[in-house]
Amino acid sequence: MKSRPVIAITMGDPGGIGPEIILKSLRKKPQNPCLVIGSKQAFDLAAKRSRQSVPFTMITRFDPSVFKQGKTYLLDITKLAKKKFPQIIFRSFQIGKISAANGALALTALTVAADLAQKGFARALVTAPLHKLAVQKVRPGFAGHTEFLANQSKTKRFAMFFYSPFFCVTLVTIHMSLKEVSNRITRQEIQTKIELTHEFLKQKLRIKHPRLAVAALNPHGREFGNEEDRLITPAIQRAKHKGINAEGPLPGDQVFYDAKKGLFHAVVAMYHDQGLAPFKMLAFDTGVNVTLGLPFVRTSPDHGTAFDIAYQNKANAASFQSALKLAVKLAGN
Repeated sequence: MKSRPVIAITMGDPGGIGPEIILKSLRKKPQNPCLVIGSKQAFDLAAKRSRQSVPFTMITRFDPSVFKQGKTYLLDITKLAKKKFPQIIFRSFQIGKISAANGALALTALTVAADLAQKGFARALVTAPLHKLAVQKVRPGFAGHTEFLANQSKTKRFAMFFYSPFFCVTLVTIHMSLKEVSNRITRQEIQTKIELTHEFLKQKLRIKHPRLAVAALNPHGREFGNEEDRLITPAIQRAKHKGINAEGPLPGDQVFYDAKKGLFHAVVAMYHDQGLAPFKMLAFDTGVNVTLGLPFVRTSPDHGTAFDIAYQNKANAASFQSALKLAVKLAGN
C-alpha cells in the first residue's frame, strides 16, 4: 500500500486555543501520519481542561522512518525555544495573554515546521493561530504566517487565499491600513494574484474551467477613483491574454452575491476586509486560509487565537478540521 505524506501541524500561540482545537481535530485518527510541533506542557493542559486524552506519540527528533499511517506524533520544541531565545524567562507560557515566551514557542514551532516542509519531509503544513504581537516581542517586524513562510521559502509570487464551499477569495493586499491600499496595489500584483488563483483552482482543486471575478476598489465599480481604469482593468486584460477567464472590475457590493450564486469560483479582492467580511459571514466556522505559491501546501483556520476562551473547552474546532482535511486532500494532488 502506498504510504501517505506526512502532515505537519504547528501549535500556534500556546496561550490561545491552538492546542485545544488540534486535540479535538485529532480525536478521530487521521489517515495520514501527522507531526504536531509545539509545547507538550500546553497540550497536556489543554487535554486536562477539555477532558481529552493526548493521542500523540512523543518523539525527540524528526525521523520519517518511524512514522506510521494513522499515527500522530508530538515534537516538543520547548528546549529548542529556550536555546534560540535565552533572553526569555521560560517559567511557563501565559494563558490568554500576549507574552514573549508565548511568541518564542510559536515562532520556534513554525520555523521547525517550515524547515521540514521545505526539505520535503512534510508535504503539507497546517498552522494553528498565533498572535503577531507576541511573536514581534522576539522577532520585530513579524507580519504573519503568510509573509514568514514566503520569506523562509524565498517565494516571490504568493497570495493569501480563502477556501469555502460557498466561494473562494484571494487578497491582493493583506496586512496594511486602508489608506495604504490605493498606493500599494499595482497592475503586476493584481495580475499575479489572478494567475495564482487560476493555477490553484485548476491544478489543486481540479476545476477544469475556473471562473474568476475581480473586485473593483472604489464604490459602484469605478466611481470616486481611477484605479479601475489605470490598474485593475489592464491586469484583467493581461490575464485574459493568457487564457484566464476573469471578469471585472465588478462592484464590491455585487461580486460576492454573484459568487455565492455560483457564477464564479473565486473573487480576487483588493484589500483584507473587502474579501473577508463577506467570506466570514458565510464560512466563519468552516473557512480555510491557504497560502498560494509556496513549494509546499499550507492551510490554517480562518480565525485567531481567541485568548478569551483559551483552555475552557469552548473552542470550535470546525475551521481547523476543515484546514486539516483540505491539507490532506491537497497533499495528495
